[in-house]
Amino acid sequence: MYKVMVVDDESLGRKSVSKMISELALNVEVIAEARHGEEALELMRISKPHIIVTDMNMPIMNGQQFLEALYTNYAEIKVIVISGYSQFEYMKAAVTYQACEYVLKPISLSDLRSALMKAIEASHNHLTLQQQKKFAQDMWQVRREVFLQHVTSRRITNVADIQAQAEALSISSAEGNYRLAVCMFRKFDDISTTKFHGNADLLMYSIENILTEVLNSSGQDVVPLLYKSDDRMKLCLYVPDSVYKESQIKQLLATFHSAINEMLRLDVVAGLSHVFHKLERLSDAFDTAYDQLKNNKLHATCFAITMSPADQSSVVVPVSPDLLTVFELKTMQQAFAAGNAMESRELLHKLLQKAGTVSGVSIRQGQRALTKLTEAAAAEMKELTLSYPQLFDARSIAGIVDFNQFSLFITQFVTAIEDYHASKGMTPSVYSIHEIAAFLDAHYFEDISLIDIATRFHLDPSYLSKQFKTVTSENFIEYVTRKRMEKACELLHLSDHKINEISELVGYENQRYFSQVFKKFTGQTPSEYRDQHAGIS
Repeated sequence: MYKVMVVDDESLGRKSVSKMISELALNVEVIAEARHGEEALELMRISKPHIIVTDMNMPIMNGQQFLEALYTNYAEIKVIVISGYSQFEYMKAAVTYQACEYVLKPISLSDLRSALMKAIEASHNHLTLQQQKKFAQDMWQVRREVFLQHVTSRRITNVADIQAQAEALSISSAEGNYRLAVCMFRKFDDISTTKFHGNADLLMYSIENILTEVLNSSGQDVVPLLYKSDDRMKLCLYVPDSVYKESQIKQLLATFHSAINEMLRLDVVAGLSHVFHKLERLSDAFDTAYDQLKNNKLHATCFAITMSPADQSSVVVPVSPDLLTVFELKTMQQAFAAGNAMESRELLHKLLQKAGTVSGVSIRQGQRALTKLTEAAAAEMKELTLSYPQLFDARSIAGIVDFNQFSLFITQFVTAIEDYHASKGMTPSVYSIHEIAAFLDAHYFEDISLIDIATRFHLDPSYLSKQFKTVTSENFIEYVTRKRMEKACELLHLSDHKINEISELVGYENQRYFSQVFKKFTGQTPSEYRDQHAGIS
């Protein structure tokens, strides 16, 4: 499987290209996304892509500079340039730094397929014999992971098919007894945002590598099989019962927790199934292990694991009370329907306080309360689901495994409700975009992107991009650039600051790039502009 990184300063552009790549059914996988060349170079050390698909017109480090850095330091990586610009200097840069292909926007699936096939062929030819061997091993692991995902999600259910594919993939324990452990991670969103630029897939890739090292250093002849769940939020460990007993699995996961806590400051929360027989029961094993995971406490910290009893016939399933009672839910729904923002806020704060003070609240109870809350809100305020789709995505709730995440979700929901009710007299887009524009007017010089602003104001990036253009008649980059250039003109005219100082003051660390943007905006270089306006007050 060839690993692809997509580089584009527009979140919508990155997501669109990534989605198109996934639809091509080629032997490729998008493993990382970056907002500009500088961020891409930083992420490459971890993700190690074979192919990069990049835009040219980007801030911080533009496409030409990025291509030069790749050509100098990463000649083995093959590059596809996708740009909305057909300017000669962009095409020249692509040729000079040996990009595989230059494709103009709007790109079609056929153009992208052709470019990727060319890059795949070039990447394959570049690999040494040793690299090809390593690549073949990686391909084998990917095939095995996809197979295990299919069985877990019940996409493959025929026993003969499962046995045949397990044999072809050398899963020797497919006919024996095994347990399944399912792991999730407290503080995952925080670490993803602060250390991995919001790239959850890249963080999960790092976690997976750490667990692989722990497994390989265990001293056992047979290493448990490791794979990600379909939603890429959980790590699953398929452990043959002949290799590890229950206490040994717990110790193995505790060792894993110590490693990722030291390196990434994450905490493991896990569920472990009882013993199952034969691989065709993997979906049942997953359901059992994940069910056990949700029995862990919402307030717990450090390593936590709940294990399924060996004797299932004697298991008494405890009935845990709902955090959100029928009466409380009905009252909340009435407040939503009546448009009573104050009462809605008070009820949500009471729910948060209740979750914070009731002892022994489980992850299951927390997730169930949030699911009921979002269902009630969606029924009464349908427009809210469009403005804040991330709050109504089932994956968002399924990823909540600690109280801090639960509290943040409630806080964001309160903000969403208040914005919704406050903007009833004004369209949601106008209300939100005016507030965002005011924020940009005060922070234009900072390193802020569309996705940063969308996160800050709890909006979907694609929705924000569309509404921002509708209200301001400029896209996000155009608006920020205009603000920066207007301030640069003012400083060139009225101050004695050097041009490199002005570049930094308006948000550009690279003076050369600042000068390029300034000339495009004004038709003059900064020096020419200053000379022309010298003495004019």
